Amino acid sequence: MLNTVAHLPRRLASGFNAKLRSPETAAVVAELEGKLTRRRREQKMESGAFRGMRVTVYRGYVAEGVAKVRVRVIEAPELPGDSRIPYWETMQSNLRRHAALAIVGVEVELRIGKYSAKEVTDARGFANFSLPVPRLRAGWHDAYAVTTPIEDGESASGTGRVIKPAAKAPFAVISDIDDTILVSGLTEGLTAVKQALLRDANTRSAVRGMSSLYRGLDRGVAGSSGARKPEPAFFYVSTGSWAFYEMLQQFIQLRAFPQGPMFLTDWGPTERYLRRSGAEHKRVAIRRLFESYPDTSFVLIGDSGQRDPLTYEEMAREFPGHVKLILIRQVGPKSDERNKELSKKATALRGEGIPLYLVKDAAHAADLAHALDLVDDETVLEVNTELGRR
Repeated sequence: MLNTVAHLPRRLASGFNAKLRSPETAAVVAELEGKLTRRRREQKMESGAFRGMRVTVYRGYVAEGVAKVRVRVIEAPELPGDSRIPYWETMQSNLRRHAALAIVGVEVELRIGKYSAKEVTDARGFANFSLPVPRLRAGWHDAYAVTTPIEDGESASGTGRVIKPAAKAPFAVISDIDDTILVSGLTEGLTAVKQALLRDANTRSAVRGMSSLYRGLDRGVAGSSGARKPEPAFFYVSTGSWAFYEMLQQFIQLRAFPQGPMFLTDWGPTERYLRRSGAEHKRVAIRRLFESYPDTSFVLIGDSGQRDPLTYEEMAREFPGHVKLILIRQVGPKSDERNKELSKKATALRGEGIPLYLVKDAAHAADLAHALDLVDDETVLEVNTELGRR
């Protein structure tokens, strides 16, 4: 009896947590949030403070004749004013990304070439499309989204792009973002906060050598005739918020990484989840890509600072024979306990046929990719040049 009483609080806490994490609770919270957001919009429109709508079409992809595209509709952002305080305007812009007013319940039409479909935005302003595009050729295509007017106001539109990977591409690349291509300092606490709040795309630093490596993977290796296979598709997966999409897109372009769809997270409640798991988000996103392209081999690239090694190992076990190479960039010194353990595990995994390597830098990664005939001699030279070694 005493033992039962002693464990009662723990059981109650466990049941409470389970209730909080349930889809039913998440749906109630999401519905409430949607109503509050809609009311906030109505109040702004009544007072004349509403700034109109902004439509973002996130880069999408085509698999099995269907275009997967996400669109978001929010209130047009307020531009920061001039300030003499260093980084103040950047911090304002970064914070406003998260405080943006979502436009709930507006109909959006998406068009890709001659194909079109309509969806309605959810409690966070998102509309998710699965648009059949049966005769779309391989490559990049423009995607155009337009809203219906709200409250007798004006409609809004936005453009993005979708990629249909070439069937004969030698592989596809799935890459993490933070501390894999973008220096974020996630393992350093306040450093990560400073990077996120006080830096924009122009001032964020790329992990040295990785841009040259990715361009080499994109370029591929010429055959005996001098011809190269079609370029691989690149996909970027991160636990970061969709609010940072625009900044990340600009960063990838400015630092000359290959363009590709991103799989980010919505930090607010949805109809299915009140709280999110970053690791589960990555697993779901990667699994979706593996299932979407069952005849494609993948190169997976991440870092040792988070759970990338475990996530990639799980995917390699779940989809045997579909992982060509796993590159894990070493975060911190080799002597760190995490890196020492991972180095031992990587050796054991390779013995099982899972090609996971812990690499100290982009040059080491380029050497491994070159040995597998994934990149050419020029790539190795360019990576070492970027690292200042030649």
